[in-house]
Amino acid sequence: MSLLQSRTNLFIGSRSLGGAVALALMVGVLPANQVMAGDPHEGHAGDVFVGVEEGHIVTGLIDEDDVEPGMRVFESELGESGVPGFSDEPGWEAFPGTFSPNARVGWNAPAGLTRWNGDGFDGGLDEDMTINYASLSFVIGNDPVDGFDLAVQPDGGLHRHIGFFLSSGSGDPHVGVYLVELELYCTDSAVESSEHFWIVFNNEASEDDHEAAVEWVEEHLAGEEHCHGDVNDDHVVDINDLLAMLGVWGPCDECDADLDDNGAVDIEDLLELLADFGDCH
Repeated sequence: MSLLQSRTNLFIGSRSLGGAVALALMVGVLPANQVMAGDPHEGHAGDVFVGVEEGHIVTGLIDEDDVEPGMRVFESELGESGVPGFSDEPGWEAFPGTFSPNARVGWNAPAGLTRWNGDGFDGGLDEDMTINYASLSFVIGNDPVDGFDLAVQPDGGLHRHIGFFLSSGSGDPHVGVYLVELELYCTDSAVESSEHFWIVFNNEASEDDHEAAVEWVEEHLAGEEHCHGDVNDDHVVDINDLLAMLGVWGPCDECDADLDDNGAVDIEDLLELLADFGDCH
């Protein structure tokens, strides 16, 4: 077992799973930059893992009782809390001892807000995204912007939920999938900033559109290898995907195992699955 896996199991195994703390919002009364976030509830699958390797910040994905290292594309659903256009997911988690107790960790936006057009992302939007924690906030419009930083815990770990609020100067934000590009930095001069990473926000669009946008970002921005042979979407192509494919062999209308979208699961799909065998994103 690797050091990362050992620390992951110890960290996640020790967490108590509490209910989320209620978030009070005065919708339509408070301006966007006063939307509050930053509740103290414990983390969970889907949070962004924050680590330090070879002197620079790295990101990963908290996945139940494990960490998928090296992940730089994350997903979020706006409005799930009952407040349109708002989310405090994903959360942000670092193991105790990751940072100096006196350090602060923060977020910058090195690019403007963009929206999915079915083939890529467009800028120049009426919408913007406010990112906030308590009284701290910054707004991502059409240009890069510096953000804010927060103190780490006394043990050098981190658990925070910051708020994301989509708004528009010309009415309600368009239904669609929005992309935020971020980097993490640390006030400790010995720790370099992270590579850029992305959160793909779904604002009342279809899950198909959301997933297509996520895959596009993985392939075109993050440089991740996306393998279509991952039938069950667990980031590995293995015997489980093969069994799933064999279970629907033959004519098949819009099933995941029809990798070439020809209306049937056949030898061409099997060959593509075998070519992708192994770990992938």
